[in-house]
Amino acid sequence: MPKIPTYNAQGRITAEGPGVKTGIQISPRSSVAAALVPAANELANYSIKKRDNTEKLEANKSLLELKAEQQNIIESQKDNPNDEEAINNYKTQFTPILEKTLSTIKNRRVKELIKQGADLENSESIYHLKTNSFKAYEKQSVKVYNDKMNIGVNKYKATDNSILKVKYKQEFYRDAEEFNKEHMLGANDLKKRKEAIDSVLLLADADSFIGLPNAEQQINNLDQSLKGDSFLSNEDFNKNIYDSYVAKINSLAVEGDPGADYDEAIRLTNELEKFKRYNGGAVISGKREQSFAVLKEKILGESIRHEGKVEKIIQGNKFFEYSNGQKKLLEATFFNAFDAKFNKAVNKERAFEAGQEYEQRINDYASSNPDATYSEQQQYSRELRMNIADKYEEIDIEKVTAFNLTDNKFNITRELGDVVTFYTDYQANPKAKNILKTLAKLNGYVQENGEPDVNGFFNVYSQILKTRKEG
Repeated sequence: MPKIPTYNAQGRITAEGPGVKTGIQISPRSSVAAALVPAANELANYSIKKRDNTEKLEANKSLLELKAEQQNIIESQKDNPNDEEAINNYKTQFTPILEKTLSTIKNRRVKELIKQGADLENSESIYHLKTNSFKAYEKQSVKVYNDKMNIGVNKYKATDNSILKVKYKQEFYRDAEEFNKEHMLGANDLKKRKEAIDSVLLLADADSFIGLPNAEQQINNLDQSLKGDSFLSNEDFNKNIYDSYVAKINSLAVEGDPGADYDEAIRLTNELEKFKRYNGGAVISGKREQSFAVLKEKILGESIRHEGKVEKIIQGNKFFEYSNGQKKLLEATFFNAFDAKFNKAVNKERAFEAGQEYEQRINDYASSNPDATYSEQQQYSRELRMNIADKYEEIDIEKVTAFNLTDNKFNITRELGDVVTFYTDYQANPKAKNILKTLAKLNGYVQENGEPDVNGFFNVYSQILKTRKEG
């Protein structure tokens, strides 16, 4: 039987897979491979940083857009004095905007960055909302307080009932105390508020005395009883008294106004000049000395001119009424709605044209003769009415154009032959009625004795008619 050869193993049983061992050991610290390791790590770190920075940039861009929306909402609530309501309004408006922004972001890390940034901004936004609400509350509270005070002062000024005045003053004090307590402003603030109230009411009462007999004495008695100089300085007192007197004086001294009273204005001016506070302080002092000198000179100068202006105004009103009456008479010469002979359209048109010319001529006369007496104005008005009536009598309305003092004084088209006939008739009998007399007067051709200068007028008028005919 053959013998099976045997051998002894030189190695050991192992779990390692088959492979080739070189037996060479490479140290990562002492070869080319060792140099590649830091570079590989740096590349990995750069990639991570680049990713992070890109994500931060994307998040920051979204946060900037959200911040703009937050600012708009905060601005819309800046006048809301209720901070809780302002914050709720902010959340109600901003939350949907944030959710919409997050819904468009796919990257989980970017979305988280936006949430964190929005949370930080929300804290700051709520701070601004509370600050703005407090400012709005203060602003509105001050406005309400001042409005109540102003309304109360007007009520105080409007009454002369001493019981009501006491009641209003107590209401002022109560409002001041409530405002001071509400805003926790302290005792010194309340003291100043009550002094301000006392000052306003003292000056309001002083103003009501001006124009009454012994106004200076009444004002000083009140001032002294209240110890006014303890809360109202001489300068403030004097300035307000001066302004009140000046307002009263100016309301009385309106030059040319029939209702003006310059005697009383001068009396008050003299009273103001001597006015002294109960402690001896003169109202007319410092800068007021110069302004008072100007006021006094103005009042005295106006008082001299005033009577003449009033007379002129009264005369002007009388002449206006008289002139309107003459115009109505003139128009009635040509048109009467109740008379079949004078109620045609042609009559109405002739009356209108005559009335227009009368009005233009009377206005021109009034502005050109400001010193004319009332009797002179009446005489001119009557003569003007009769002259215009003569001018338009028996004239075909088709020959009449709109009268104008500057460029159409000769507004009736007349035949040269007719005018020559009128002139021939005038030469034959200068005292007889003749349309050329009327036209000469209307157009300013008058001799020194007041008679119309028909010859002078005819020479000019006939030449105008010749030019019209040739043209």
